[in-house]
Amino acid sequence: MTTVDTRLHELGVRIRAARINRGDTQADVAEAVGIHRTHLSAIEAGRENITVGTLYRLADHFGVPATLLLPD
Repeated sequence: MTTVDTRLHELGVRIRAARINRGDTQADVAEAVGIHRTHLSAIEAGRENITVGTLYRLADHFGVPATLLLPD
């Protein structure tokens, strides 16, 4: 895996963990932030890139700073 792939994977792991900690389904989160459930699934799996706008909407939904979701 490249560095970018590794970071996208870790971002997905963090988003999935935040979702599960809230007890939300992928459908719940996707609807709340305005993306398709399959797009969220791909993000959580680290297979798809994410826009800054989507990152901020996810962070707002989870009630955390966006930096908490981003890997180093």
